[in-house]
Parts: sequence; structure tokens; C-alpha cells
Amino acid sequence: MRRSTRRTFLRAVGASLATLPFVNMLADSVAQAGGEELPLKFVAVYHPHGIAAEYWAMRAGDTETSFDIAYENCSLQPFDDPAAYGRSFKDKILVVEGIDHLSNANGHDSAGTMLTGSRIDGKKPLNLSLDQYLAVERGLGADTRITSVALGVGMDGTESGQTLSFGAGGAPLPKIIHPVEAFNLLFAGLVVGDDPEAQARAARQRELGQSVIDFVKGDINRLRTRLAPAEQQKLDQHLTSLRELEKQYDAPSAGGPACVVPPQPDASKFPSVKQYNGGEPYFDAITDAHVDLLAQALACGITRFATLFMNDLSYANNPLGLPTDNHGSVAHTYDASPVGNDGRPGAGNPETWVPLARFNRYSYSKIARLMQRLDQLGALDSTLIYASSDMGNPAQHSKRNVPTLLAGGANGKFRMGRRIKLRADCPADAPWCGESDATFTPVTNSRILVSIAQAFGVEIESFGSQPDPALTTGALSELT
Repeated sequence: MRRSTRRTFLRAVGASLATLPFVNMLADSVAQAGGEELPLKFVAVYHPHGIAAEYWAMRAGDTETSFDIAYENCSLQPFDDPAAYGRSFKDKILVVEGIDHLSNANGHDSAGTMLTGSRIDGKKPLNLSLDQYLAVERGLGADTRITSVALGVGMDGTESGQTLSFGAGGAPLPKIIHPVEAFNLLFAGLVVGDDPEAQARAARQRELGQSVIDFVKGDINRLRTRLAPAEQQKLDQHLTSLRELEKQYDAPSAGGPACVVPPQPDASKFPSVKQYNGGEPYFDAITDAHVDLLAQALACGITRFATLFMNDLSYANNPLGLPTDNHGSVAHTYDASPVGNDGRPGAGNPETWVPLARFNRYSYSKIARLMQRLDQLGALDSTLIYASSDMGNPAQHSKRNVPTLLAGGANGKFRMGRRIKLRADCPADAPWCGESDATFTPVTNSRILVSIAQAFGVEIESFGSQPDPALTTGALSELT
């Protein structure tokens, strides 16, 4: 909670100014200087291809608070690598085993379940995603320059298998895949400090941008009266987007002791950005650019809600030394032991575990980089990162036991530095049970989403759309 120092500051500037976004940013800076807790921020990160559970799950001898993630091939190793990231972040992660995505769709489409807790119907979920619920519906992003931001690597599609953010009714929202466009959204026209030339340049940009918005809004309002209700709803979505743009022109400043405008990403480092169009060799650089921009935007208070949809490195001579087709030759060839196959019998093939674990470690290295950047900027303790995938066992396209990681300080709302292993979905004597069996007792990711909402002070008891409301109800008490 932002306590007395922030309230005192807002009273001092007066009611007429206190509603402006940049004043709220400055208030956060004042509050931090006074030792107060900053507003909680949220980042959801998707990584493809499930998990090699043999190098991710708890091992014999591990306990909830005492566990090793630095052993050879462990995919979680980046979180305990001071040499690479300046410090260990082992005390800032919470690894959860046993979470299920009940999407009623193929494994890849289940990315749309990660933030919605919903079944997938016609390539889209049945309800909005948690980032949009908190930022838009509950208004927690209203006082920031950008209500929420969705970034992606390689794919600009909006089907449930290609994005994380969905509006009302499960309507997919666009995401940005070019780092320069992400920079322009987050930082163009932003002024930090009192440089008169920069302020004048930003003022001209805002005046021009507002003129364009006023013209477009006038056209939309004139057209609206001529359309049927369904078409009017579509126009209303455009008006919402325009209001988001207006916020950017109303918020020329940013606050925070570590707030600087970063340099614009060098577009020459990624001459192509799209998958299947030559972008693959640049995905690593694109991911790093997105991570760094997100960290700075969160530290500046430009936004509090973000999603990042990562990709693989499917191209010849990739830096991981993996086959050109990470999907077909790594994920699909994974031959799991019972650890990675929901307790089902079979020894599996250890040779197939290592390549997938290597890719998993790469994905987690990007989350460790985000944590490192946030830590350097003083924003890690007030940020909650939720990372997951669309599948558990990718060779089976299984939506059971998907890798689930919470990270950051989360303003103390969750007890970090732990591993949690939830009950198995099926009893040991019936490992092949499924959703139609009475013995199938899943723990859905809706429980995670309810817990996150409550951490933001939104007292809901359910989130998502499943045939049985019990599957979407209740926070996951183990997190706290």
C-alpha cells in the first residue's frame, strides 16, 4: 500500500493535479524516498515447449526451503548464478509443481489459458486475461502512462496459441514484436528531467498527436450512430484504444530515482523480426531488447502490467547447439520418465531430456535477466513475475503439470525462496486417469490467478471459465 508520504504529496499538489498520470509517478518516487512500499507491478512471461521435468522437478533430498538448482543440466540454474547475473535470485523464486491448464484444446493453444484460466473455444478463451482484468476492468492501470503492454517475439498473431492478453469476452489483443515499436510506445515523447529543448520537442509531439486523435474521434462518433449495436461495440473498442493514446500525450514526465529514457534499440540488430520470414536468428537480441525495455518502463512507473510472449531459436547453428527445428526435433522427441509423464510407467530416454532442458534453461535465463535489470533499477521487490508454458510434457501435448514459476519480491505477498509440490492429479494406482474419471483431481492455474489478484488487493474468489466452477475457485493457500 502507498501510505502517508504519498498521500501527503498528493494533498500538497492539489486535487486538480493529483489525477494526472505523471503526478502519480512522482508520488511513487516521493514515497520510495520515504521508505514506503511501491505499487505492485505484474509481468507474465510465456516460454514455449513445456518442460523437461527430470531437470526441473524437485529431487530426492530437496525440501520446500532447501533445494539445489545449480546441478548439471538443471533448467532453473540461471536463478542461482551470481557470476552471470550479479547475485543469486534463488530467494526470489517460488517454483510450483502440479498446476494444470484445462484448456480443452491442443497443447499449443493452451497458452491462451495461462492468464485466463479458461477453456479455449474457437481459438480464443471464454473470458478476459488477468492482466486486463486488473489493469482495465479494476482500474489498476488507470494512473500510469500505459495501462498495459503486450510484447512478443516473432509472432504477431492473436490466436490463443500466440498471445497472452485478451479483453472482454476473450477478444484477443495485439502485441508488439519489434523492439523499436515497443520503445516508441513506452518512451517516445517521455521527458525525464528539465531539459528545455527536450520538453519543447515533446510538447510539439503531444500537440500533433492530440490533433490527430481529436480528428479520428470525431469521425468515429459521427459514424457510430449509423451502425448496428454489434458494430458499435467494435467502434467502442477503437475509442478505448484512442483513450489509451491520449493518456500518453497527457503524461509527459516520469518518476523514480532510477528512471531514465533508455536509448532506442538499434534496428540494424534485427533486420527481420517475424517468424518464417527470416527473423529467427534475431530472436535472442529481440528478447533481450524487450526485457530491458520492460524493466525500465516498470521502474519508471510508465506501466504496471506487462506480458512477454517468448519464442524458440529454430534456426541453423543457433547458440544453444540445438537442432534447427526446436519444436519437432527437441520438444516432440522428448521421451519422459514418470517424473515428466505424470507418474505413468516407463524409463524414458535420458538423451532426450538434455536438449529440452537446455532450451528451458535458455528461457529462464531471460527471466533472470529481467530480474537482474529490475534489481539494478530498484523495482524487483515491488514486481511479481509469473512464468509458465502451454504444456507440461511437450511430446504428449500434455496440459498437466505445466511449469509454473513466480518470481520477484511481490511486495511480500508470497513467500519466495521455496519449492512447492502439489498433489498428483491421479492416484498412484491409476496414473492414466483423465478428466472424466472421478479420481482426477487437478489444481488449475485459476488458483494461481486468484492468488495474484488478491495480492493486488482485489478480493475475488474465482477466475476463469470451466464446466465445474470449483476448478476456478479459491486462492492457492500454499503460496503464502
